[in-house]
Parts: sequence; C-alpha cells; structure tokens
Amino acid sequence: MAGTARHYGMDLSRPLALVSGGPDSTALLRALLGVGARPVVLHVEHGLRGGDSRADAEFVRGLCESFGLEFEVREPALGDGAGLQERAREARYLLAGELAREAGASTIATGHTADDVAETVLMNLARGAGIRGLSGIPPVRAGISRPLIERSRAEVLDYLEALGQDYRTDPTNALPKYSRNRLRHEVLPVLEELYPGAGANVARAAWLLREDAETLEDLAARAVRHRGDELVIPPAGELHAALRRHAVRSAYSRLAPRAHPPDSATVDSTLALGDRVGGALDLPSGVVAASRPGGEVALYERRPETEPEVLCVEPGILRLAGWTLEVSRAATSAAPPEDAARPEVAYLDAGLGPYRLRLAREGDVVRPLGLGGGKKVLRAMMDRKVPRDLRRRTPVVVDARDRVAWVAGGELGEEFALGDGTRRAVRLEAHGPR
Repeated sequence: MAGTARHYGMDLSRPLALVSGGPDSTALLRALLGVGARPVVLHVEHGLRGGDSRADAEFVRGLCESFGLEFEVREPALGDGAGLQERAREARYLLAGELAREAGASTIATGHTADDVAETVLMNLARGAGIRGLSGIPPVRAGISRPLIERSRAEVLDYLEALGQDYRTDPTNALPKYSRNRLRHEVLPVLEELYPGAGANVARAAWLLREDAETLEDLAARAVRHRGDELVIPPAGELHAALRRHAVRSAYSRLAPRAHPPDSATVDSTLALGDRVGGALDLPSGVVAASRPGGEVALYERRPETEPEVLCVEPGILRLAGWTLEVSRAATSAAPPEDAARPEVAYLDAGLGPYRLRLAREGDVVRPLGLGGGKKVLRAMMDRKVPRDLRRRTPVVVDARDRVAWVAGGELGEEFALGDGTRRAVRLEAHGPR
C-alpha cells in the first residue's frame, strides 16, 4: 500500500477511513495502521439490514477501540424509491466529506480493490462508455484516496488471514438482483476460466486507459477558450473530433464541478450545435450550450436577469452577464471617427443621464443614429446576426426614463449622441462573449 500511496501522491498522514466492516475496508484499516497512519474512522449505518447492520457497526466500533482510534457512526436518511444503492453511495461520500472537514483529515480513504476496477470497467463497457468510463475507478480524485486499488480481492483475503483478522460478510453482496453482484459471481468467473488473470488484465488495461484519458483531457482543457463568462469549444476544423468531445466535458465540469460529466449522447448533441446557426441546448445543472459563428460552441451558466446597476460618468468598470463595460470621460467635441466607428465603443452625452446598465428586454426600442426612426432592440440584434441565446444576455444603457441610449456592441440612440449642446461626454467600451 505504501508504494501505491507514493506513486499516486496519496496523503495518508491523517486519513478519514470509510470502514463498513467488510473484508476490503477492514484490510484498509489494518493496512493504514501498518504504515503508521492514525485514521479517523467513519462507519455509515444505512439501516438496510436490521440487526445485521447494527452488528456491523458494533464490529467496527470494537475494532477501533482495540486500536484506540477515533470512531464515528452516522445514519443518513435515504428516503424511498428506486436508486437506493446510488443514494446510499452519495450519502456515504457526503457524510465522509463533512466529517473529513471537521476532523481536518488529509484525505478520505476507501477500500476499493483492483477487482472493483475490473467490475466497473466491464459494467461501463456494457453501457457503451467512452475512454473515461473504461479507465475505471481513479486511485485519487476529489479528495478521495484508494490505497488498495492495485491489490486483488484474493490478496486482501490472504492479508487478513495472515493477520488473523476477522471481518463482516454482507449477504446482500451475493444477491443476483444487483448487476454488480451478477457480474462478480457469474461473469468474471467465466472470464477467469477462459483467460486466467482476466480480472487483473482488465484492471491493468484501465490504468493504461486512464493515462491516455488524462493526456487527452489535458490537451482538450488547453484548447477551451475563455470569452466573457463563456467557455468556447473550437470548431471542427481546428480540433480533432476526439479532443472536441473531451473539451465539452472539460468545459462542463468547470461550470458544474459537482455534476456528473455529460454522457456521449449529450456531448454529441452539444457539438452538433456548431452546425446550427442560433442553436442552443439546456444541459443539466443549469449549463447552456449554444452555437457561435464559425462553428464554435459555447457553454455558460444560466443566470437570472441581474438587477440594474447605476452607470456613473466617473471612470470605472462595470460587469454584467459576462460583459465588461469600461466607462471614461471624453471630450465634448465630436467623437473621433475611427474610434466611434468601432461597434464596441459609444460616446454619449453625459448630461442626458444618469444612465443605468441592464439586460435587454422584450419591448425595448432604440432610435439608431442615422436611421430616422425607432427599432426594437431584439430585432436589431437579430438583424446583426447576434445568436438568439445572447440577445437577452446583451446589456443596454438606458437613461432615467428607461429609454435605450446604446445597445452594447451595436446601436447608438440618436438622441443621446454628442451634439452642439453637449457639455459633458462619456465614452463607453463594452466587451462580451461574442
């Protein structure tokens, strides 16, 4: 175990050990003690097996007391309905995270073995997983360490026998109603008969795939572009299809770090937006994917409309919905033609303020300079081919009467432009996700 910990950079100085009382977690506890660690032990009592569950807790309590270890029992409420196993798993890790923070633990240690890796890989393969799913259970991730991950279940049992260490047996681990149990007791034995060492070979293949996956993910993460509050995936012509898929998962995980990565179908649907002008897709956890010009695809967090902010004539910077607005004083004479012609720049008569900054709304109208009449703001943006999902995320500058003086990146209101009567002027420069 010490070699595994060194290889993967596991900090076992003060681990929080998840111990159920079964052979794997009991071996984990004894192995941690064997390398000089003094773990805090957490036993999660789900109460699913009545008296047997209570006996498991008492076994772990007695084991910890015999070694003078800190010990906690927690009993989560799992509720009713389908997905009990997954809810129980999530509850264990949630409680472990809470106790680890309270105890100042260096890591959360679990008793996963190479056999668990092989089972996970085969299950994911049958489900149609990609390279990340086929890389199995990571040795270290999100504050969780698995020091026994390179050891087989047979080695764990031999280790416990050599120590003369008892452990608990959960009879539900043999029930065929759980897919992992059937794979463990029916599928893997057949593979071992056909190909001796099959479980270890599958686990080794997972290690190799994990290295490949980490390399691809690193390359993909570097390819993701930041633009305002968006994470942008390059178009197909600039990045290999495999890297684009990894880039979508990387961007999504940055925006929703606690959510499960999107599945292959969701990733493919996201990338297909690059071929649809104005297309958008709502992803789980409040993430939006949308097409951008040139075949790019952008991901961002869906946010409620922000309250209006006061726009002062004093120099400064305002931020709204991924946009940055720089405010500076300007000369009262006519605006420099080259600068004023830039769509991201506007010169306003400061005397017609005070101005506010808010997002565009249905019904907003602007009188574009030189048009000689009014035009709906959302229509104006559509004519400029602003992607549909961005139109309501584009700021507008309005006066005290809520008249639109400027649409960021676009139309300047004719009545707010600099003129002969201007005594104070303000220059605005906006940069957003486009």
